[in-house]
Amino acid sequence: MRSAALAVVEYLLGFLALALFAFLAFGGGPATDDRLLFAFKVAAPVAVVELAVLFRRAAPANRLILGANLWLAAGGLAAALQQWWWLKGYQQLGEAGLFIFMAFVGLVTTAFSRAGFVAAVGPRRPVVLASLVLLAAVLLALLAAVYFRGDVKFAAVIPVIALSWFNRLLRRTVRPRG
Repeated sequence: MRSAALAVVEYLLGFLALALFAFLAFGGGPATDDRLLFAFKVAAPVAVVELAVLFRRAAPANRLILGANLWLAAGGLAAALQQWWWLKGYQQLGEAGLFIFMAFVGLVTTAFSRAGFVAAVGPRRPVVLASLVLLAAVLLALLAAVYFRGDVKFAAVIPVIALSWFNRLLRRTVRPRG
């Protein structure tokens, strides 16, 4: 029971920076440039703290959270340094930018990490297969983000939640039986 409670707390804290960003940017209706800048400047430090916590853990870090926090940290850095070209790119991509970061993390971790994109310790073949399935799911989320661009609920919130739960399901398929 205690491990289940810790998993729920970790899950909620893992996406805290992203939830904070969404609240600050979109909580008062359609995002304005000023609200987006403010949201990046406030949520990016939280994302950096979350990244530090993820990397200090002994267990493999949740790659979806890693991708989301890298997206936020890059946006926050661009906002702080007034790199308008980078922020303009974020604006052009919309919600899809988040899933592009997740897909990049997925490719790198599938190729170079024992735990793969699913962040599960197990035999290499099941890890790679589960990671490829999760990567395909991220690409579907990317398509949803493009299709529903501007509708944060359908372009980002629901796909992120679905990916998170799908990742948990895939991790269970990788663990050795016994």
